[in-house]
Amino acid sequence: MTDPARPYAGWKDLRRLLAPVTGPDRTGGAGAGGEAAGREAGRAPLTLLLVHHAGGSAAAFAPLVRHLPADWRLLAVDLPGRLMAVGESGCRSTTEVVDWLAPLTRRVLDGPYGVFGHSMGALVAYELARELSRDGLPPLWTGLSGAPAPGHRPDREQRHLWSRERLTRFMRELGGTPEEVLAIPDVVTAMVEALRGDLAVVDTYEEHPGPPLGTPLSLFTGEDDPVAHPALAAPWAGRTTAGTARHSWPGGHFYLYEHTAAVCRTLTRDLATAHDSLLELPS
Repeated sequence: MTDPARPYAGWKDLRRLLAPVTGPDRTGGAGAGGEAAGREAGRAPLTLLLVHHAGGSAAAFAPLVRHLPADWRLLAVDLPGRLMAVGESGCRSTTEVVDWLAPLTRRVLDGPYGVFGHSMGALVAYELARELSRDGLPPLWTGLSGAPAPGHRPDREQRHLWSRERLTRFMRELGGTPEEVLAIPDVVTAMVEALRGDLAVVDTYEEHPGPPLGTPLSLFTGEDDPVAHPALAAPWAGRTTAGTARHSWPGGHFYLYEHTAAVCRTLTRDLATAHDSLLELPS
């Protein structure tokens, strides 16, 4: 049995310092911030699910917390195989990720929700949203950030086969990792192995069979992102039968940390609009 005191993969509550929202046995655990307030008001809180980039973790979304509505339930996932999810094997494809993540997500959902993913997280968010939609649990809205549309990746190189040194250079080139962190050999080794597994998810990605989303989609990009500039992300619009909004900011792959407040304002507006549209539907 997993020691309850140890970190493990799963959904984490950003408002409670990344506290787990399901127990190690996946049957229940700490509640999420905003949940009690929503229930006292006679309605379930609006939940935002956040899926991290390759080599990242739930903590990558901590800078967003103070810029998002205080009454939203903010759940970020730690996928298996990273620094804060020790002792669990990582996933090597989006199929493995969704098969692992969908049951956990069904357990934490309690009312309307949206899902947002950055880079690798965008691929996972899209396929998770489709899987939950097939189960009759569609999100109100899906936000995809820093990811080229399926079939539009600039190269098809298998980066998960690169050497440790090359993957370290890759992390440095993309930005988002402080130099002081890259100067700690043991930390770099753990980060590289997490990145290697996550890049296998990205580099082997093939869109899952099935219908497109039936709910609104928002695309978030960095204007100078070599991995997913706006033109590479634009074809995502064909993956929903609802509307698609496109948003772009100056910067590279981690543009969202340079424009956190503006990105969160846009995200809040798009998800709130989708939520308001639901409330306006006739009962």
